[in-house]
Amino acid sequence: MYATTKASPGIILESMSNYGATRLRIPAEGTADDVANPARIAPWHLLDLGIGADNLLHTDRTKLRVRFSVINLTNKEALYNFLSTFRGIHFVTPRAYQSQCGVTF
Repeated sequence: MYATTKASPGIILESMSNYGATRLRIPAEGTADDVANPARIAPWHLLDLGIGADNLLHTDRTKLRVRFSVINLTNKEALYNFLSTFRGIHFVTPRAYQSQCGVTF
């Protein structure tokens, strides 16, 4: 019988010998090596969407620019790592919306 405990987001510990993670790729027990086979961040894909128009009014002198974008459209939770000693591991930004409006004359 295994007791399931949740240690931190994405890591599930079932016993001292069985462990797993959803956001990390942990080597099999006994095969971990900091150089040849280190633990890594699990691969993931994000979907961003952007749409806009640079001359919305179709005029010659004054131009209206409008843009709209969505970052992380599917609102996926993931980790990313800069492979830097000083930055560490961070969570991906949740879904964010951005709109821009500009006038060129």
